[in-house]
Amino acid sequence: MSSEDPFRASLDGTMRARLTVQKGRRPAPGVDPRVDTLIGMVLSLTSEVAVLRERLDAHERLAASGNFTGPEAVDAYVPDATAETARAVQRQRLLAKVCRPLIAESMTEAAAGTPSDDPADPE
Repeated sequence: MSSEDPFRASLDGTMRARLTVQKGRRPAPGVDPRVDTLIGMVLSLTSEVAVLRERLDAHERLAASGNFTGPEAVDAYVPDATAETARAVQRQRLLAKVCRPLIAESMTEAAAGTPSDDPADPE
């Protein structure tokens, strides 16, 4: 117990245990932790590609309207409803394409009845 935290010090053991925050996922036996690292890297790169596509879209729309004056114009660009809908469709397509192997694997596991490694799963 820390003298800096009188609130935690005033709680009984059960209440103190409820305040404990679990960090991370429990390790799955037989699963290489580098796979999680690789998935994180791929999703980070996917995020960057999505941002680049949106900036390119802003460049193209500003150029088509004749309002392109530089990087500041791209930063200040606010897409209209049509542009936002097109961007949302493009983002969903990108995520579906990048995550297709993961989704297919989870669907196969679900069909086979293989238990997941989800920490919320009671098994």
